[in-house]
Amino acid sequence: MSALPYRTQSEFLGLLAEVDEVLGPKTPPGIMYVLYVVGGVAIGSIFDGRLTQDVDVATQEIPPQVLEAARIVARRHRMADNWINNQAAQLIEADLPTNYFETVYEGSALLVRTANPRTLLALKLMSGRGKDIQDILDLAEFTDIVYYDDLMDLCDTVFSSTAGYQYEREWISSVSRDIHTLLEEKRSGTVIEQQITLLIEEYEGRS
Repeated sequence: MSALPYRTQSEFLGLLAEVDEVLGPKTPPGIMYVLYVVGGVAIGSIFDGRLTQDVDVATQEIPPQVLEAARIVARRHRMADNWINNQAAQLIEADLPTNYFETVYEGSALLVRTANPRTLLALKLMSGRGKDIQDILDLAEFTDIVYYDDLMDLCDTVFSSTAGYQYEREWISSVSRDIHTLLEEKRSGTVIEQQITLLIEEYEGRS
């Protein structure tokens, strides 16, 4: 069994359709398993061609029936069983309403919803990891939320019900300020690739 290869969002939707096919005959009528997805699959629903290795579920619990179906599909493709996992849930210190997610797949027994672009941007700002910097920049431009005050207003809205958000807000403020500065320089015609590299290194050094 091989390690998880990189796949596009459309390839993962194909695998999730196989999971749905496995679940279908075993699922009572009226039952629908729902996955709330963040990470690379969600990013791939916005930007074509983005690659990722797994399906990051935002909830602490994944239905065991889904995990078993995912293992069956994994064996078909000779890949690791954990291609659907909730490791990202450990990093998400947020209570996200279901209306922050959009449906990308609906089958007979499986519904997959990915975080919308604004929510993804807020989550990436909260994480503030070096590897997320490019995604933050792309999402900020995609949503046209590029100024410091607007970035902070977004996070204040998305995380309004999140316990302990005030403890994270100073960090988010620092990240938002850096992103605002980079995008201001880009709009002025400055090539910012080197600044991006330096910021990634700086943030990785903090982790």
